[in-house]
Amino acid sequence: MLQPHVLYVSTRQRGNGILRYIRNVPFSYANIVPDYLVAPNRCVLFLSFKYHNLHPQYIHRRIAELNSGFDLRILLCLVDVEDNASILLFLNKLCCINNLTLILAWTEEEAARYLETFKAFEGKDASLIQKKKDMGFSEQVADTLGCIRSVNKTDAVTLLSQFGNIKNIMTASLEDIRQCPGIGEKKAKRLFDAFHKPFSSTQTKQHSVEPNEEVGTTIAESKGDVGNHLDGDDVVIIN
Repeated sequence: MLQPHVLYVSTRQRGNGILRYIRNVPFSYANIVPDYLVAPNRCVLFLSFKYHNLHPQYIHRRIAELNSGFDLRILLCLVDVEDNASILLFLNKLCCINNLTLILAWTEEEAARYLETFKAFEGKDASLIQKKKDMGFSEQVADTLGCIRSVNKTDAVTLLSQFGNIKNIMTASLEDIRQCPGIGEKKAKRLFDAFHKPFSSTQTKQHSVEPNEEVGTTIAESKGDVGNHLDGDDVVIIN
C-alpha cells in the first residue's frame, strides 16, 4: 500500500548522490520499475550524462520497461559533462518520441530539489500559477486592509461603508475608527498606526533619540560655560 506523502525510490538507486540532498519530503526504497515514484500516475527516470556516455543503450531499455499507465513520465538528467550538446539533442528527440518530459539539472542538489517539488505539489492544480481574475474595488480594499493584523473582509466592508473610500479611512481619527461596529480598541489602534506610523524603523528611532540628543547638548554646553569661569584650582562636582 503506497503512502501518499512518501517519495518512493527504486532499490537500484541506492548510492545515488542526489538522495543525500532530499530533506523536505520523506522517501522510502521499494521494488518499482521507475527510478522514482512521485505519485501513483507520475514517475521519474534518472540519467547521468556520464553514465549515458558509458552505457548508451541503458536509457532505451529503461524506457521500454515503463508501462503506459503513467500520466506524467519524466526523464531527470544530471548534466555532468562539459561536451553535452550532442547528448542534449539526442535525449530531446528521444523524449519527444516516447512521451517523456525532459528535466535538466546541473548539480545533484538541484536534481533533488526537482524531485522534492514534484512530490510536494502532487495533486495540486494549475491555479497556483494561473493569472488571478481582476478584483472589484471593494475586493481590492478588502485585500489591502487585510494586510493589517486581525482586519478581515467584514471589517473592510464596514470601514468602506462608513467612510466611503480608502482615503477617508486612512485620514480618519482614532476616535472615528472606534465608532465603527465590530472594530474594537486593539483593531482600531492597529488600523490607525498602520496609516500614521513611519514606515522606516530608522525614522522611528530618530524621533525617540532627538530629545535625548538635545538634552545631551545642553548639558555639554553647560559644562563648557562653567569651565570657562573656573580657575585651574577650582573643583566643581556635577551630578
